[in-house]
Amino acid sequence: MSLILNFETSSKNCSVTLSSKGELLSNFDLEDDKYRHSELLTTTIRDILSQNNLSVKDLSAVAIGVGPGSFTGLRIGFSVAKGLCYPHKINLIGISSLKILANSIKSDSEYIIPMINDKGDFYYLSTFENGLNELGTPLIDKVDSNFINRNIKEDSTIVVNNKESFEYINSIINDQVKLQYKPISSINMINLSYESFKEKRFENLAYSEPLYVKKPYIT
Repeated sequence: MSLILNFETSSKNCSVTLSSKGELLSNFDLEDDKYRHSELLTTTIRDILSQNNLSVKDLSAVAIGVGPGSFTGLRIGFSVAKGLCYPHKINLIGISSLKILANSIKSDSEYIIPMINDKGDFYYLSTFENGLNELGTPLIDKVDSNFINRNIKEDSTIVVNNKESFEYINSIINDQVKLQYKPISSINMINLSYESFKEKRFENLAYSEPLYVKKPYIT
């Protein structure tokens, strides 16, 4: 049995999925501008487990989107994940939120470039081959027409996670680059977390932390 609780909190979308052997059992997605992820996560996890007549101790693993993205959302996600895993000795699986976003689309392009907006025209991004092999490491950069022309290969599909980013990127790309919009959802973690589970690729609970890419803002 491989019951995996997947959740993603790196954006406004608070997303929870329960899966078994790589198949969907239950799902919850809600884009919340107020970032009430702490409240939503705990109640949703409780409800999903209850609906499936399960308890936390029945889980084989918890999978979390590690970022990059909202510092607040990521901190909440990791706090809940560790709170579930520590007392019940459950394995933790960490998956890049950029990889989750790249996994959300079907594309015949050679490259898939997920972009998650930070502030203004700055984006977290990475480049994946069509088979989801990541080329290089995630970064944050100012994305404008010059950046697109210098760094984005023609046979590429960019995928962004909100409508505002879709409108902005669409206004600066050339005709050879494709563009899609998909929320970052835990549904697109299911096959990734199951693969990690089968290969026993688990996080060290004591040292696992969000993939911030840059330092959190200090106020």
